[in-house]
Amino acid sequence: MNSPRVGFHTLGCRLNIFESDGLSNALSQGGIKTVSIDENPEIIIVNTCTVTNKADSKNRNIIRTAIKNNPGSQIWVTGCYAETDKSVIEKIPGITGVIGNQEKSNLPNLILQSLNLPHNNSKPYDRFSYSDVVPVNHTRAYLKIQDGCNRVCSYCKIPSARGKGVSRNKEDILNQVKFLQDNGIGEIILTGVNLGWYRNESGEKSFNSLLESILNVLEYSRLRLSSIEPSDVNKGLSTLLSHPRFCKYLHVPLQSGNSEILRKMKRSYTAETYRKRIEIVLQDHPGIFIGTDIIAGFPGETKEYFQDSVNLVRELGISKVHSFPFSIRKGTVAEGYSETVSKEEKKERVKELNTLSSTMLLQYFQKNIGLTLEGIVESDFKVLTDNYLKLNLLSDEDSKKLKVGQFISITPTNIEKIQNDLSMFGRLG
Repeated sequence: MNSPRVGFHTLGCRLNIFESDGLSNALSQGGIKTVSIDENPEIIIVNTCTVTNKADSKNRNIIRTAIKNNPGSQIWVTGCYAETDKSVIEKIPGITGVIGNQEKSNLPNLILQSLNLPHNNSKPYDRFSYSDVVPVNHTRAYLKIQDGCNRVCSYCKIPSARGKGVSRNKEDILNQVKFLQDNGIGEIILTGVNLGWYRNESGEKSFNSLLESILNVLEYSRLRLSSIEPSDVNKGLSTLLSHPRFCKYLHVPLQSGNSEILRKMKRSYTAETYRKRIEIVLQDHPGIFIGTDIIAGFPGETKEYFQDSVNLVRELGISKVHSFPFSIRKGTVAEGYSETVSKEEKKERVKELNTLSSTMLLQYFQKNIGLTLEGIVESDFKVLTDNYLKLNLLSDEDSKKLKVGQFISITPTNIEKIQNDLSMFGRLG
């Protein structure tokens, strides 16, 4: 009898990518090989997201497609949507099991048990039971240091999906950093629901202290943050960004450039305090890549309020904007707000933000032409730089000798528009 195989559908955030890698690693130790979904594996795991209504719809479509295309396979659903809408998923015929985030790390054990394969019932499982994982098919590794969120943003469903904030043991994190570095992983990306909330064992906020300890360990690998809240962007973080192994990249969600809308969103800052915090970093690191998120069409957002978001992005020189239309999430405070922006207007505002993002990204690209940057070779002559430029490496005899995962010096040379997307090219040196 051939050994069973597993395939993954991973949706949503970097945290899910990290956890899928952890599940894959745990199953491989039990003799279950990870393969592509296209190979019709005997086990399929759908790791879901629930950040928007569109994400929920996509979850359901992927689950139904997996069931249809893989008759006889086990179909397991986990992740945020499985945590918040378990009863909805369980009604879909063909589902083997629905496992929420709280029990996600125990999923390999449940699968092995269902197949009558050796498993460990005695091992304690928690939200950080994904240690010592060398990523599968990735040149970079995600490292989960925190989970859950204690904020009560009026539009957000994630606290109910991920629970209250918990932090990973510092010594465990540092051991994992050393493990990844010793295994040749070039880039370690810290991930969590709210990174800056990180607490030490005494319950004190200690994110910058943790970063300093990690940077003291790094000799080969470089460090990147997945996303950080505006309130955690400060002079201390900016100073740490001067370390040569700390990537010059921040993703700082704005959500709205208007303080009245931010108040209704129950965010912890105003448009002006956001501006001041970003300016602290820009003063120290004028070439840094800064990305952000903006919700278009939040209840009460007038055209003038929306323009505040557009203006703030331009004034700060934000490099890239991830925008999406407001959608009511069940169980949130904003569920009780009256919609004031039509669906069509939301689409127009997202379209305008996408156009703005392309313009800002082009400007950032242009500023980097001719500079010498550090990059990691990913695959097919693709290179990711320290400041998050995804470059196509111009082919020559030297470039053909490069190996995936190798650090190189690369100089951006030109920009082309390919199928409506901006592409940047660079040469060695």
